[in-house]
Amino acid sequence: MTSFQTIKQLEEKSVANEINSMVWSDRMDLVAFSNVKGEVALHRLSWTKAWNLNPPKENVEVKAIAWRPDGKILAVGYSSGEVLLISVENKKTLNVKDASSEITCITWVQEKGETTDKDNFTLQDDGKMDYMKYIDLSKLYLKDPISSSTLDSPSSTEEAKETNFLQEQTEFNLLLIGTKNGFIHIRIFGCFTCCILNVNEYLGRSCSIEGIHVSEDISKIFVTVKDSDLNIKIVLINANILKTHTRELFSIAIKYVKLLDIVSYLTNTITNITETWESFLLEIDHKLSKYAKKVPEGGVTADFLDLLTFGICSPELQEFLMTDLTKKGLEKFGQTVEMSYANIQRLLLKNVSKFGQNVSYHLAELRGMSRLEDRYEVLGLSEHQVTEAIQSSGAFLLKSGEMQQIINHSVVNYKAFFRWLYGAILFLMDETIPSEIHKMAQQDLAYITEFLQNFDNIGNKDGNNKKGFVMERLGQYLVDAPLTLTPNMEGNDWTTFLNENECVGNHPSIFKYYANTSLIQQFKDLAVKITNIFDSPKGILPNQFRHVHTFDCFNFKQNMLRITSVNVNKEMVLFGILEPFCHLHLLQIHVTEERCLARCGKFYFTDLTEESDQMYQILDVSFYSINILSLLIQDIHGYKTATLLQLPLPPALEKLTEIDINVALNRAVLSNTNGSTFVPKLFKNVDMAASSFAVSGNRRVGIVLSENKRKVKLFEMEAEDEDEEDADMTSSVLKEDVSMQDSHIID
Repeated sequence: MTSFQTIKQLEEKSVANEINSMVWSDRMDLVAFSNVKGEVALHRLSWTKAWNLNPPKENVEVKAIAWRPDGKILAVGYSSGEVLLISVENKKTLNVKDASSEITCITWVQEKGETTDKDNFTLQDDGKMDYMKYIDLSKLYLKDPISSSTLDSPSSTEEAKETNFLQEQTEFNLLLIGTKNGFIHIRIFGCFTCCILNVNEYLGRSCSIEGIHVSEDISKIFVTVKDSDLNIKIVLINANILKTHTRELFSIAIKYVKLLDIVSYLTNTITNITETWESFLLEIDHKLSKYAKKVPEGGVTADFLDLLTFGICSPELQEFLMTDLTKKGLEKFGQTVEMSYANIQRLLLKNVSKFGQNVSYHLAELRGMSRLEDRYEVLGLSEHQVTEAIQSSGAFLLKSGEMQQIINHSVVNYKAFFRWLYGAILFLMDETIPSEIHKMAQQDLAYITEFLQNFDNIGNKDGNNKKGFVMERLGQYLVDAPLTLTPNMEGNDWTTFLNENECVGNHPSIFKYYANTSLIQQFKDLAVKITNIFDSPKGILPNQFRHVHTFDCFNFKQNMLRITSVNVNKEMVLFGILEPFCHLHLLQIHVTEERCLARCGKFYFTDLTEESDQMYQILDVSFYSINILSLLIQDIHGYKTATLLQLPLPPALEKLTEIDINVALNRAVLSNTNGSTFVPKLFKNVDMAASSFAVSGNRRVGIVLSENKRKVKLFEMEAEDEDEEDADMTSSVLKEDVSMQDSHIID
């Protein structure tokens, strides 16, 4: 028995808050929707909630949602201008960027073509155009940064590592973000902003972006805009640079993501080091600062030296040692210092230095890419900027090594100081002093003296003139200020050699050493230099985009614009535009290198089951596939009840007429056709007043939102009709037309 397709209702659910947008995933049976509270929720086909995401700040609305083509990440645009990339698996925010204006639309597209793995390479010659494929071998010997949450653990397992932001992506994809002030932000992988287009300049007047469509070969961008007079236009932009330089853009974006991950990781690591240092110094530093305020300037060092040299203890020092510091406090503090030094040194060696070297590796690859000027100069990659970043990376590594030397030196001083001070407290308490404390060599006295000299030299760590101090030299490297005590480089053979040979010292391959900068300052400089590398394309790339033509469409006043689009092939795009409240316009645009052609038609819909001339209201429209257009129509007389209609496109396209692309569509002579007469005919009564819907041809599902926006109905769009009594389906198709998706579109 031959089975026919029908639309079958699966679920009917009510929600607490009004829904304002819904988007299906094309890879999984998941629907993402937002509500009036600015929340984003993810539901399965059975309406089981996967997760719910609160807005990033108060009083913001969700303006657009888009799925990454592989279905693993969700992009959410807010009225505040922020765009968040959310991991579908665990709801984690992977990336946040601000577009500086209210988001109006988001499109996420991927290049079409053969599946290629750009992380692999072969010696086979694939042709002249592919002679320089992108090669990234870093993963063979450069491990990805571990999760910042595991920094305190003694060892990190593979399971503890965070998933890389790319999540095994091997295909070039673009996130295009439209804003209310007329700008389009083009982001590779959703995070690297390679270009910002000002559509206002193409029109010569201000506009807002209402929709963005990218051709199949990503060489053309169709931008639907609404100008200040509410005129709707479609702006065609030549984006051939995205097609011709796909591999180069892919290469730069990969380096951006990897460097972004490492810089973020280093930021968390340095913060961890700073917090570790401040936590164990906070108590003793506070106590010593209080003591310093009670004595004249320079009195702290003088009192301790008197105790060390002559055994004389001032009343202030004795009160401090016996009351504030105490024997048990000193024992606890000594253990904490030793443990903290070990942790800091481990973080410096295994994390800061190691991944600082990874930064140098990726920057070196970037410099090699920038030297291929015929491929990368047009994209804004500058060898000079990359070289500056490499210099800064080298200086950062030198500063990290300097800190390790300071730690090694400070540990010796600390142990000698605490052993002596512990004996002094025991002496003041008339307790027996252990024999090992009595044994103090001349070198130990030198260590203690050097340690004490720092008390009054470093000054207050807050940078003001109040009395106080930082106990030793390590802390000055962890603040955003120049070093107070710089290391003594006299006698260093390498420093002497560079000073005597300026030509060598000034060579770009020689890392510069900045004696007065702290680790924090050096890292900030490195982050700025890396940012500068990837900011350059935003100023260069827009010049490679060319305005081709502007199609004048309609003026629907303040009514909400409902528009949908689909790629027919590499040269042809089909738009569906709703004219409130009863007409649908199909606009077919065919763009070749030589010319641009357009065909357009106007359609209305009447009762699908009775012979009635009463026109139905069209609530929403969306392309189900290149052969089917889904419509949500509703009877505007009597009891409002909506209907889901699957409109076959081949007979509709036969009704299109060629138009002059220089004449506005509202002045073109178009035939007015009743779309209810087209076959095959597939529809389903929704049995409620509706407002909007969302469909997915890949997943064969649909969802309809009620008029009050608090109820949804889920549908299977291509169910098999096997004598189901509740099937509300009419088919006027011949028996051989079993599948509507198997038919071919008519150009």
